[in-house]
Amino acid sequence: MAASQLRNVVIAAASELMVKGGNRPRLERMLARNIARSIGGHGLCLHRKQARIIVEVGGEKEAVELAQRISRVPGVRWTRTGYMMPRDYELLMRVAEEKARELTPSRIAVKASRADKSYPKTSLEIMREMGERIRKATGATVDLKNPETVFWVSVLDDAFLFGWRRFEGVSGLPVGASGRVLALLSGGIDSPVAAWLMMKRGCIVDMLHVYALPTPQDAISDKIGELYLRLKDTSPVSRLYLAPYHHFLASSLSAKPGLELALFRRFMFRLAEELGSIIGAKAIVSGDSLAQVASQTLESLIAATHSLGMLVLRPLIGFDKEEIIRLSQRLGLYELSIKEYKDCCSIISRHPIPRPRLEDVEAEWLRLGLEETVSKTLGEVYVFDGVSLSPWKNISTGRQDVQQE
Repeated sequence: MAASQLRNVVIAAASELMVKGGNRPRLERMLARNIARSIGGHGLCLHRKQARIIVEVGGEKEAVELAQRISRVPGVRWTRTGYMMPRDYELLMRVAEEKARELTPSRIAVKASRADKSYPKTSLEIMREMGERIRKATGATVDLKNPETVFWVSVLDDAFLFGWRRFEGVSGLPVGASGRVLALLSGGIDSPVAAWLMMKRGCIVDMLHVYALPTPQDAISDKIGELYLRLKDTSPVSRLYLAPYHHFLASSLSAKPGLELALFRRFMFRLAEELGSIIGAKAIVSGDSLAQVASQTLESLIAATHSLGMLVLRPLIGFDKEEIIRLSQRLGLYELSIKEYKDCCSIISRHPIPRPRLEDVEAEWLRLGLEETVSKTLGEVYVFDGVSLSPWKNISTGRQDVQQE
């Protein structure tokens, strides 16, 4: 066969978009754009064809590497490596036969679908005929329950897609589909996982970190910068905001013993609310897991967020620590998250009141003038976009809405 008839491709299938009705074309465009960003710099041709996103690549090795990368993009259900070829049925059968000889599987299955329902052969006919062709050529057994290799065919209106290797995606929605949120990013395990889960649900996730190190540059040079950049791979337009801790520290020196942590948590949420309202965030994201530690009892959560007017999302609220650790490891965040780092919580009281009374926290908040502390801190926020670190006020002259399709 002529090699020019076969084009090496990575094929990506979208997750959840089938049920999105009139929003589906917009979400498909968004997913295609996010995939293009994730493989930026490769100079590849990417296009959408009948509910499939297809990336043309130079060879099979490159296809495998890119298929694995694309599978980690939120909104992708699965990726496959394979060929795109002219709609020549005999060519398709010869290609399947040759690939089966190359792979030498002992048990095979064939799956077929027709995006073009007018094609004269049904999906079942294609599966039966290809399976029989491969069986005769290689001696492989057709085993639909436990195949070693699954050959896959999709009939488009102007081409066949043929694949043989599949990578499971993370599913969810494309980043950008659900608007912008602002996640509290600490130096621990939980908050990066919470941020990623919101990316998976289609959010552009900006991050806010309150640093205790001398300068914001010190913070991004340490693991906070590394965690942000790792998460930015999933949400390329996300930004990291860095707020100093020293104003809160000075204001809370005379705080009632045991309430320092509750007051700091309220301070972070208020800071996030003020910042979020300016940058166009629709919600605050926190890595809280109910009753995991003293700051995450129901009483502590109420004391921290009672006065907020902005929605707080807690995607880990029902997770236990082992579940969070496993997910962090799977996402490649765990080793970074456990690196030593001087965060604000290490400075605050080691014996916090686990069930602080709301009225006590509110009284201390007013007595210490922490609302003014929020305003002072907001004036010293820096922003990092992955390349440059700048005073936030210099680039934030108004609401920063994300351009949506």
